[in-house]
Amino acid sequence: MENKNDAERAKYGRFITEKETSMDELKQDQKKIEMSLLDLQEELHRGYRTLAMLNEEVVHEGNIEGIRMQRRNEEQEVFFAHQLREAEENLSNFYSEQRKILDKETEELYKKRGEIPWD
Repeated sequence: MENKNDAERAKYGRFITEKETSMDELKQDQKKIEMSLLDLQEELHRGYRTLAMLNEEVVHEGNIEGIRMQRRNEEQEVFFAHQLREAEENLSNFYSEQRKILDKETEELYKKRGEIPWD
């Protein structure tokens, strides 16, 4: 009986380790995606800054089409920045929910393992 209980505890120990490994991988994946989004935001900002510098002379000359183009560029930058912030929030919420699920599953495994008698 004792060997069966030891084997059962070991089995739950492996399950717990798998859940904890999944949690670590989830955190790493989230960090990678967050860094990619941050890089994308920086590239976006840099690109629109470059466009503004290229249009600067045309805008200062009062060229109506150049001014319209600059305004459209600014509106697009604001729109894309908003989309990226929204994507970040959604990502954060998704990973938070996944962590809660894994935490709950891990807790259940600890509980089941704890219920196995030592005799």
